[in-house]
Amino acid sequence: MLDITALEPEIARAAKLMEMLSQPVRLRLMCILLQGEQSVLSLAESSKLSQPAMSHHLKKLRDAKLVETRRDGQKIYYALKGAEAAEVITVLHRLYCSQV
Repeated sequence: MLDITALEPEIARAAKLMEMLSQPVRLRLMCILLQGEQSVLSLAESSKLSQPAMSHHLKKLRDAKLVETRRDGQKIYYALKGAEAAEVITVLHRLYCSQV
C-alpha cells in the first residue's frame, strides 16, 4: 500500500504535472521531447500546430518548469526539464502504447 502522507508535501507539484499532461497537445509535445531536444520548427511540424498554438502550449510547459530552452542563433530548442515528467510519460507509454 502507498504511503499517501509521503506525497502530501509535493501534492501541488504532482497535480500541476498532471494538469499539464491532461491536455492532449501538451502530452504529445512532451512525448516528442522525451526522444530528445527539438527545435520549435521541428515540434510544429511533428505536432501539426500553428505557430500561435505552439507558442501557447510551450509557454505553459515552460511556466510549469517542465521544459527548458536553449538558443542557437535564430533557433530555439526545447528539452524536457527534470526527470519527473519523463518518468510519467514513460509509464503512460508502457500502459497505452505498448499494446498497439
